[in-house]
Amino acid sequence: MPDYELIVIGAGNTGQSAAHRVARAGRKVAVVDKGPVGGLCSLAGCNPKKVLVRATEVLTEVRQAAQHGIATGPVHIDWSRVIERKRSFTDPVSAQTEAGFRKAGIDLVRGRARFLGPDRIAVDGRELTASGFVIATGSQPRRVSVPGAELTGISDDILQLTEIPRRLVILGAGVVACEFGFVFARLGSQVTLVARRDRALADFDRDFMGPVIALGERLGIRFCWNSQAQSVRREGSALSVDIAGPQGTHAAPADFVLNALGRLAAVEDLDLARAGVKATEAGVEVDRFLRSPGNPRVFAGGDAHGRFQLSPVASYEGRVIARNFLDGPTREADYLALPRAVFLTPPLAAVGLSEEQAQKRGLDVQVAQNDMSAWKVFAIAGEEAARAKIVVDRTSDKILGGQLWSATAPDLIHVLALAIRFGMTRAALEDMVYAYPTPASALAHALRSP
Repeated sequence: MPDYELIVIGAGNTGQSAAHRVARAGRKVAVVDKGPVGGLCSLAGCNPKKVLVRATEVLTEVRQAAQHGIATGPVHIDWSRVIERKRSFTDPVSAQTEAGFRKAGIDLVRGRARFLGPDRIAVDGRELTASGFVIATGSQPRRVSVPGAELTGISDDILQLTEIPRRLVILGAGVVACEFGFVFARLGSQVTLVARRDRALADFDRDFMGPVIALGERLGIRFCWNSQAQSVRREGSALSVDIAGPQGTHAAPADFVLNALGRLAAVEDLDLARAGVKATEAGVEVDRFLRSPGNPRVFAGGDAHGRFQLSPVASYEGRVIARNFLDGPTREADYLALPRAVFLTPPLAAVGLSEEQAQKRGLDVQVAQNDMSAWKVFAIAGEEAARAKIVVDRTSDKILGGQLWSATAPDLIHVLALAIRFGMTRAALEDMVYAYPTPASALAHALRSP
């Protein structure tokens, strides 16, 4: 008889979601984690980063108060108070997670796990067996492979800064790079963003991103396109990054260099081959039920398989895994209507297919794109930017995807997500009655081309 019915390796979003659901079904569950438990999102990702973003949102609103007839005196930010507030959200996470495990009757086994065979693992010399396993080990930063790489920091480090860096160099042009770039540019840092390609946030269409990049440049962000860092070196109390690009190599001074080159699945220490589980650099290979084809008793979710590195997706996949473990392979992971948000100031959001993705699939689509910043709803709010791009299937009139940019975009995107999931047409969305004046009321007009 195995020691446990389910062993979950990793105590982040996927691991917690799966473990609690299986435990509620009366099964014996253990979670293995080297600690601290709680997951990237809660400890050093989405939540603490959003505290910083929110600080810059409020700072921007105060600076723009005059347009609403509100006079303010000199505005400054007390960074130590911001960091103190951030810690109020992160410091309790591990204790709360552990307490949740105890209340649910889930055993927490501390240590590093590795497979000994298809049905057993070792945790720091202790052997444990189970009927099923969940690999939920998350991800780790992609290494910087240049001289002086040890001088760079990751998102965990930048979230611990006690002072705002006067000069910040960011390696990468993805979500983390752009979010921190906008945060610190709003705080007054001189930001240099080094992009290996000629674009940022590749999930968004180029034409949609044009105004976003232009705003970043107005904030003082220097975008180095088609460029790479060649070395990082210390110069006195500061750093210097040699950046090679189309115009040659130049040095960028920095007080902090952020490695935002992406993350890779953290699975290399698990000895997966012993369990009959295959993995690539992207992560564990899984089928549509999130099981390993080589060993169906092993599931993987979240960053461990690398499909979508998003915390709500990780939690969703934990639910899918729990269902399939308890009831057999009955529920497929469905990513059709997956809303995503990028917390710039103002934020971006997307769901479904972009125009570029639809074109690659050979779909016949209509595209409605609107600059909404002068529309009454957004003008009254005094929003800095408001933009929408919506992709519609020409034959069926169904919504295929959408991209939004405004202060309310991360909430408004759920209207389009629901439309995609339940097959609503553009005509149906236009025919709805919306409360006015609200950002959602503008959506009906945004479905039409100008």
